[in-house]
Amino acid sequence: MASVTRAQALLLSHPDVLGSYVKENNTDQLLPRVPKLMVRGDSLQVTAVETLGGAAFVTSGGAVNDAATSYVSTARKFELRRMATKVEVSGDIAQNVSMINDVFEQQIQAKMVSMWNVAGEKLIYGTGSDPEPAGLETLAGENTNSPTVAGGPLSLTMLDDMIEKMKPWDGGQPLYFVMNSGQYKKFTNLVHSAGFDVSFKPDPILGRMLACYMGVTIIVSDWINNSEGAGTTSVYCVHMGTREGDAQFGGLVWFYNEDTGAGIRVDGPHRTSAVEDLMYADLELNLGFASLSTDSVLRLEQVTP
Repeated sequence: MASVTRAQALLLSHPDVLGSYVKENNTDQLLPRVPKLMVRGDSLQVTAVETLGGAAFVTSGGAVNDAATSYVSTARKFELRRMATKVEVSGDIAQNVSMINDVFEQQIQAKMVSMWNVAGEKLIYGTGSDPEPAGLETLAGENTNSPTVAGGPLSLTMLDDMIEKMKPWDGGQPLYFVMNSGQYKKFTNLVHSAGFDVSFKPDPILGRMLACYMGVTIIVSDWINNSEGAGTTSVYCVHMGTREGDAQFGGLVWFYNEDTGAGIRVDGPHRTSAVEDLMYADLELNLGFASLSTDSVLRLEQVTP
């Protein structure tokens, strides 16, 4: 049997990868749609106006009202959370210059997908307790109208009720329904059964047409599972972003530190003397999710899948 060179052996043992796919990849239109807000430091703090400064009509020469606005003394605080991972390539690959860049790129891309998947899941179910950011389920717990309990299948009346409970009414801030693909399918069936068609409007962030109901855009996130209490699911109604001039009506934001940025930082590749032929790269993501007002996230829970 003819012998092969080391270079040929490397090519045989590590063939070209023409493509790959993620076997389980949930639809997530929510994470890329959340508006970003840069902060200084490692947290975002939000307080609320407790009492507005007084105002009144006065008679000629009457005393003016000089009552000051007061604020809730304890601010709501949202901490930045850190996700850190590592990519390692060892052995023959680390010694082969022609392969190292391709393999590292594939591994880094795969690791990034995993990191964004974790962020997407925590955007729904994050507890807010270290080390997790706060997700919709936690943020909705602050809403004075939450939780709204369905106790059965989704209906258009339930969606109407959610819209009615959300403020403000003037349309000055984007409002969204967030549901999984199963509930989205049920929504379209409900609309058709009611005798009208689903309307669509362009979304400038996602670059595609999105369904809407009563002017409220619908976003699909399959990180909302069907195994919440007793095998049910949830639908959310969410205000998005800041509201200039009306901070008390601020909505859901993704905040990040101005130094670390909003994306995944990659440091490497590096070699280490601790392990022979090992090369590695460090990946890090720093983010947090916050609701700028306590009534900006409303949850409809115990919806039958």
